[in-house]
Amino acid sequence: MRWICCAGDYNDLMRTHFAFGKAGLTLDLPEGFHYKLLEARSASPLPDQIGAIEAAMDAPIAGPALSALATGKTTVAISVCDITRPAPNKIVLPPLLKRLHAAGIAKENITILIATGLHRLATQAELDEILSPAIASTYRIVNHNARELSEHRFLGNTKSGTPVYVPRIL
Repeated sequence: MRWICCAGDYNDLMRTHFAFGKAGLTLDLPEGFHYKLLEARSASPLPDQIGAIEAAMDAPIAGPALSALATGKTTVAISVCDITRPAPNKIVLPPLLKRLHAAGIAKENITILIATGLHRLATQAELDEILSPAIASTYRIVNHNARELSEHRFLGNTKSGTPVYVPRIL
């Protein structure tokens, strides 16, 4: 990720390329500014991503294993970000779902909630990309629609008076 800080006057333009989306974004920046390139630090990839995820689910830093939390439960809701927030769902969900099934939770009792915020609902193509076609076609998927208050249940107000609603499916 690249960030540019600047100060100065507009003159000519300078072209730069940013890592953005899938293909990147080329921008013309005004010359005359004093730019400083800020780059996010990145961590080295784990040699065994799946193994690390499974280990975290089986022996978390704090609290019981996922299988222990799921044992005796009958329904589960899993919230995942919409297409605007890339997340490794295709890597994380299979071991998570495997543990939920091993704990006795049936596929038909698992709902995956797409956390759209105030964005539009996800399309089928986006669900396939977010979750994988296999998961998107097998589990109950619900697009959260924050703009439709009738689809929500009022829980009360926070101490500062902010109303709190949750989707009725939960």
